[in-house]
Amino acid sequence: MIKEADPDDIDDVFELWRELLDFHQPYHPIFKYKPNSEQEQKKELLVRLKDKDTRFFGYVQEDEWQGMIIASLKQAAPGFKLSKKGYIAETVVKAHYRGTGIGNELFEAAKNWLIDKGADHIELQVSVKNTAAIKFWEVQGFTPSTHHMVLDVSSKAKKS
Repeated sequence: MIKEADPDDIDDVFELWRELLDFHQPYHPIFKYKPNSEQEQKKELLVRLKDKDTRFFGYVQEDEWQGMIIASLKQAAPGFKLSKKGYIAETVVKAHYRGTGIGNELFEAAKNWLIDKGADHIELQVSVKNTAAIKFWEVQGFTPSTHHMVLDVSSKAKKS
């Protein structure tokens, strides 16, 4: 069943969030995290958990968190037709539960919450190398609008 996470769920949320990052490690350096950074990462997740315009939805069966999606409402530039942006952040279903419909249920919960909060559109980012996720989001009705690009300059900054 779908459950809204609260700060007491931080360990379960963190476990799923780390699974998502670990899955994406080979895709791009942006998904890598520093060793021994668990406390800092949990602190950041707690800030997001407490944000009034953000919800963490978990799919929980018999006290096991099998999947999670994070949704936020953000005000875009008011001069645009679509200015109340719903944003889907991290979305993950444990590997052995993928393909069972959990992702669909999580997205429905997030989408309904965003619509209830006044979102007029929903955006997300997905790794270009995660073809299964791209297909999942296309089935949900998402289409590309931009091509998000990253330039890692961290090694150049250290030399300066």
